[in-house]
Amino acid sequence: MKIFFVLDIKERKAVLAEKGEREKYRPLSEKSLVVKSSDPVEIVRVLKPRFLYVADLDRISGVGDNFEIIENLSSLVEDVIADCGFRNAEELRTVKFKAVVGTETFDITEIDRKCYVSLDFRDSFLDSSGKFKNWKDAVEFLNSLELYGLIVLNLRRVGSLKPDFELVSEILELSDNPVLLGGGIGSISDLEKLKEMGCEGVLIATAIHRKLLPLSLIQNGFI
Repeated sequence: MKIFFVLDIKERKAVLAEKGEREKYRPLSEKSLVVKSSDPVEIVRVLKPRFLYVADLDRISGVGDNFEIIENLSSLVEDVIADCGFRNAEELRTVKFKAVVGTETFDITEIDRKCYVSLDFRDSFLDSSGKFKNWKDAVEFLNSLELYGLIVLNLRRVGSLKPDFELVSEILELSDNPVLLGGGIGSISDLEKLKEMGCEGVLIATAIHRKLLPLSLIQNGFI
């Protein structure tokens, strides 16, 4: 199972995400037990993760972008995937990293290339397309596409150290594409359970910054 270290970037600084309440996110230097900087590039140089997931919170919110930083990060790790609040297929043609399109901002019926799709939830399924009755219909549609994977992202679980096992289990049963989980992972036992369930990958941040999981986990990149 692949381990992606998560960097949420806001106003050029890395922040620690909590429950999807983006206006409350604080710089990592105020929260982390493993880094003293909020500079994304410096954090990656210090922690040396093998695989990186980046969320460009400015672009997701429509108030700017951090593309330059993401491209700089690409040279420091083996693989970068990034959710930059993409809103149409044309935007995907210009990026130099593997794009993550989130259902919060992107009409997934317009996907025209291989990418990751983030199934976004905040109390309920976030479907910017307005074309699906529920997330199950969205997963069934995505089964017609060849994707790098589906990322199950329950924003209310981000930073909670409580993974949404029930939701990811249901999606694993329905999806023909690989499934990854983001949000809530807090222990080795969580990882072992997700691997046993059949998850292809996970996104981790809070448990690393709180020293609940070892740095070797993100440096190896697999469990």
